[in-house]
Amino acid sequence: MRPHLLLMMLLAGPVCETTNAVAAAPMTACDEVAAHVQAVLADPRVLQRPAGQDYDDYDTVLAPVIRFPEPELANADLWAKAKPFFAGEFGDQVYEVQHVTGPVWRAVLVAGTAECQTEHFFSVDRNGELRAIATPAVFGDLCWSSSRRIGSVNGRTALIEQEIRTHPLLGVDIEITPWTSALPTACQVAVRFNDAFRVTERFCKDPTVCAAAEPLAPKLAEALARADDGTTLATVAPPSSQQAQAMAVSIAKAKERFEGIEFGYTDIPTFGAAIKTKYPTYSGSPHVALIAVAGRTLIARIGLGGIGWRELGDYLITLYSGVGEDLDPVASFVVERKNVGLRSVTTGVPKPNVNNH
Repeated sequence: MRPHLLLMMLLAGPVCETTNAVAAAPMTACDEVAAHVQAVLADPRVLQRPAGQDYDDYDTVLAPVIRFPEPELANADLWAKAKPFFAGEFGDQVYEVQHVTGPVWRAVLVAGTAECQTEHFFSVDRNGELRAIATPAVFGDLCWSSSRRIGSVNGRTALIEQEIRTHPLLGVDIEITPWTSALPTACQVAVRFNDAFRVTERFCKDPTVCAAAEPLAPKLAEALARADDGTTLATVAPPSSQQAQAMAVSIAKAKERFEGIEFGYTDIPTFGAAIKTKYPTYSGSPHVALIAVAGRTLIARIGLGGIGWRELGDYLITLYSGVGEDLDPVASFVVERKNVGLRSVTTGVPKPNVNNH
């Protein structure tokens, strides 16, 4: 709790007993949202995903304090007038012109496989002429897991941005920019969750290695999840320094092979068995590490299932024996990362994104 809020609570009792003339200080938009989220997520079942859904539905958690109604779109004449704002940006792409409030409109273009948003804000005067308005600061890159929409907080129009977080904890940052006649001041609600990792499937070519490595699989998945940058892995079951040095060239060649076009985005090996996870293909960049297991030093490949670079599914872990180009898969695991409940909700002032496209 913020120190100044605690002081207000301590002072509130005696004052209220003597007079009702002083009204309670109004909550900010982010305080309202934070209080709502804490109340809703007291029940962890709220975040249970429907079968087949790849993402947590945070909009459901935020409603009804935050609402995202269907935007009011411009007519053909206004749409045509707004199109020059995008001259030279992403070519001739489809975009929308959405009403914000009063004479203010937002033109937004969504382009590329990462669904990146580009925005322009403008007002329309009585003669129908358009005047550009400075675009309010954004707090993510507005690509893929970062987006901004026109919504409302308890009925008050606002620009609402969401940044989905996966490292080092699951969560979402919600940045709220109230739309007023004055210069908008943004605030942020940061929601973080506890998680748990467990093996849901295992596939064995070498049963001895498979049995010995299964307890390590959730730790390898968690090491990748906890990496702030999503790439630097904490050490799990390291080999001796001598063995690590001996295999330095081998692991470098393995990483190069995994990054190659031919080996590319490959399916996790199952040694002929059927697999249940929705996305059995490695996505994104490969992560490799040496681990000591069952008296051997093996190369572990750790990643997430998905499509191309999009990480959508469970963690996939494959263990390889061999050196140089002769890598032989000996065991593999599917590890589920499950949201097990609310960890924290905090409010603050967000930092504008400095690398916005």
